[in-house]
Amino acid sequence: MAVAAVVLMITTVLTGTLPSRAQAEAAQQAPVGALPPTTEITVPFDTGTDSVTGSGKVQVTLDPARVGENGVQAVVYGSDTGLVVIPEVRVTFTLPSRKIGPIDAELADRGGYWSTNSVNLPLAGNWTMKTTVRVSDVDQVSVERRVRVEP
Repeated sequence: MAVAAVVLMITTVLTGTLPSRAQAEAAQQAPVGALPPTTEITVPFDTGTDSVTGSGKVQVTLDPARVGENGVQAVVYGSDTGLVVIPEVRVTFTLPSRKIGPIDAELADRGGYWSTNSVNLPLAGNWTMKTTVRVSDVDQVSVERRVRVEP
C-alpha cells in the first residue's frame, strides 16, 4: 500500500511540472499578466482662432502598436491644458513605403474622449498617423506624426 502511495505521489508531481526545455522557453517569454506595450503620441494643434479650443494638444494612444487589431484613444486638451469638448477628431494611418492607406480609425465620441478598439494595421513599419481636429463648423487642422508598428 505504501509503495503504491509513493508511486502515485511521484507520478502526480512529474505530470504537474514542465520538462526543462519547456521551462527555459517559458522563462524567456513575457510574464503572465504583463501588459503589451502602448504608444502614446502628443499632437499639438492650432487652428488660428483665439478660443480656448482653437489650440491645444491631442494625446493619442495606440494600443498595442503591433500588427493586427489595435485600440486608439484620443483625449483633447485646450490651450488652458484642461479637457475640451470638440465636434470631431479623426485619425487615419498610412504606410507610404507599401502604399497602404489611409486607414480610418473611425473614432467614436465617448463623452470626454474619442476611441475605437478595431483598427487593423496589417504590416509592421513606420506608419504616418494623421490627426484631424475640428473645433467648429469651419475651423479644423490636420497634423501628421510617425508611429512605429511592431510585428
